[in-house]
Amino acid sequence: MTGGDISGRATRLMVTFALLAALVSCSSNSGPAQQAAPPKPAPTPVVHAVAEQFEVGPTAYVRSLHVEDRQLYVGTSTGVLVVDRTNGNMERTFTRDDGMRNNYAFIVRPDAQGTLWMGTNGGGLSLWRDGQMKNYLPKHGLADLWVYDVLFSGGTTWLATWDGVNRITGTPDDKSSWTTYNTEDGLANPWVYAIQQGRDGALWFGTEGGLSRLKDGQWTTWRHPDGLGAPNPGALARSPKSGFGSVRPGEESSHSHDLTTLDDAGGETYNANYVFSLHMDPQQTLWIGTWGGGVSRYDGKQFSHLTQADGLAGNVVYAIAQGPDGAYWFGTNHGLTRYDGNRWDIYNRERGLLGEDVYTVVVDADNVVWAGQKGGVSKLVPLAHSPA
Repeated sequence: MTGGDISGRATRLMVTFALLAALVSCSSNSGPAQQAAPPKPAPTPVVHAVAEQFEVGPTAYVRSLHVEDRQLYVGTSTGVLVVDRTNGNMERTFTRDDGMRNNYAFIVRPDAQGTLWMGTNGGGLSLWRDGQMKNYLPKHGLADLWVYDVLFSGGTTWLATWDGVNRITGTPDDKSSWTTYNTEDGLANPWVYAIQQGRDGALWFGTEGGLSRLKDGQWTTWRHPDGLGAPNPGALARSPKSGFGSVRPGEESSHSHDLTTLDDAGGETYNANYVFSLHMDPQQTLWIGTWGGGVSRYDGKQFSHLTQADGLAGNVVYAIAQGPDGAYWFGTNHGLTRYDGNRWDIYNRERGLLGEDVYTVVVDADNVVWAGQKGGVSKLVPLAHSPA
């Protein structure tokens, strides 16, 4: 797909948003007069409904969503879109036509200086700044051509790649600014998917082989025997595949990309050490999305877990976000889940989503939720009132 194709298609669809759900109105019942005023009812939980969505192509995957002020940054397998979230207008697109080495964007993040960082599928790191695109490759210091996450911490940038973690302490144009950390340094596994940082400065890395923390120069790793990932009561098989990434047979230095978490017979699988997503909440509890082990929570001392048995839509958790109301959102293999610590709400195809797998989710300052899937993005708006 060319840059013109993605721009034209997305622009037309953004202008022609289709309304999929009506807002729920509040009703009241009158009754006999009471001598004493009834106790004030508890606040009605705020829930959401799918209101609008836009498509990016039936075979395209939405892999990254980020909100910055009015802009919604959308990373897809066919390019990057920048959308005005308040009116749906397309502001611009980025593809190979603009200088990217690969259209497939795993992660899209603007930094404080306005540079747009785009981690790609085999095309390295693409940076758009001052109207120009520059690509960074292993020869510049990048650990691998597959870049999955970006975290900005003061003047330092951290990158998750499929061959370790990069730290950039200065300008990326200076090769001496780049440092790579891998298994020989203490990282659990070279395939890294997610990065978070706590208030204490500790860095957390979700990998294909466990959860790692870098704190005060010391590495610590947790795996399933240490408490990571819920148990496997269904005795699901461990997948021989590698989910988001895999090494082609006989080609140790070459990766392929496979979003399937099912076995060859279509059955669900279980890889509890495999971490897809991380989220550090304001209370400094780390939320960890796993492959088949649901969501793990680490409070600094011990792990606890949330699974389908508790109310989670699916036990493969690709994405985690938190809204301004404090509720958590989980993108899973069976839909999107909202959890406020008590109530569970599930959104799936029957409730307006484009499909079951939700690969990325972000909540904006207006408590509007954006969910990325194969084919497009769904916008879920909060309802003023809902059934209890």
